[in-house]
Amino acid sequence: MPTPPFWFRLRQGKAEPAGPNTYRLTAPNLGEAFIGIRRTDNGRWLPILKRTADGVNMAETPENFATPQEAWDAAFELYRVQVVV
Repeated sequence: MPTPPFWFRLRQGKAEPAGPNTYRLTAPNLGEAFIGIRRTDNGRWLPILKRTADGVNMAETPENFATPQEAWDAAFELYRVQVVV
């Protein structure tokens, strides 16, 4: 499981597994969203944000990351920017 950022815990957010490398995020007064990471062809990691588990990507970063934890951090940031703010 990815390490949630401090602000996510302050918002009383919960992350539940929703598939391979995918988590369902819920928090009071916020809509449900799904974050995930996927491995790219060059072996790096790409974070994604979806409104539904099998929906299209709401947002993804233009760059990919060397480690899974870096990609999870970026996925939480996508959630913060797109859903929380």
